[in-house]
Amino acid sequence: MLGDSGNTITGWGESVTGEITSISGSGTFYKFELVKQSSSFEEAISVNTTAQSVVFTPTLTINLPKLDQSLRNVFQNLVAQNNVFGIILDNNNRYWSFAFANGGLVESGSLATGTAYGDLNGISALSIVGGEPNASQQISAPYGDLASVMVGITVDAE
Repeated sequence: MLGDSGNTITGWGESVTGEITSISGSGTFYKFELVKQSSSFEEAISVNTTAQSVVFTPTLTINLPKLDQSLRNVFQNLVAQNNVFGIILDNNNRYWSFAFANGGLVESGSLATGTAYGDLNGISALSIVGGEPNASQQISAPYGDLASVMVGITVDAE
């Protein structure tokens, strides 16, 4: 996900089948290693037959454990963004674009310390939602080598 202000995706290249083969831009992507079965990505389709329009609404919901000042700063940074772009690695080891055309916005979430010993201490249900003209595209990158398709973008592992 892009974090700091001034980040941008200026374009992407596509194969004849529509997979993204290169991503150009500037700024820093923050890489999060999510806890298994703790987060989700879905994309709804809204069709307005009267206006003859279609909108794809990607939604990314994540939980990030181990609250500390660094995680708090990333949370603050993401919430303050007008455009959050993302890349998602699914359970089949395939990368997918998230809100590349218009960017997404953080709509909800919370920082929590938890009450019981087993409760989440971290960011809970951070929901990032977009509104896109096209469905998310698969990114053609070898598993674990996403940097090979990025031009001008830094990856920072959080």
